[in-house]
Amino acid sequence: MLARVVLPREIAAALPRLAAAALPREACALMTGRRSGDALVITGLAPSSNLAAAGDAFEIDTALHLRLQRRTRAVAAIWHSHPSGAAIPSARDAAGAWDQGLAWIITARGETTAWLPLGEGRGFAPLPLVPA
Repeated sequence: MLARVVLPREIAAALPRLAAAALPREACALMTGRRSGDALVITGLAPSSNLAAAGDAFEIDTALHLRLQRRTRAVAAIWHSHPSGAAIPSARDAAGAWDQGLAWIITARGETTAWLPLGEGRGFAPLPLVPA
């Protein structure tokens, strides 16, 4: 079972900048990575256009997801920002977390957190985020 997410400092530093650039909308991206024991080690960041119609939601570009998956076979996490909330999953996030194999990373107000979806709208379990 996944016990922590290892996030390189350069990717961690990019997340608040991406979030600020998207204001007032949510920013979003896919992250590539690999499992190492009980850790998910993030190795890359692929920013996405936010295709959601609502300003307080995000929708990752499916074409980006397919290209990244085809090229790397390593899509490991979903990242998005909460422009006016906390770095915790919202009810909308829980409803959209259908893939328990992808970690969720959220940035809000300069804080970044990691979460493991429980699936089928049941919410998330927090994951320690370890800098690398």
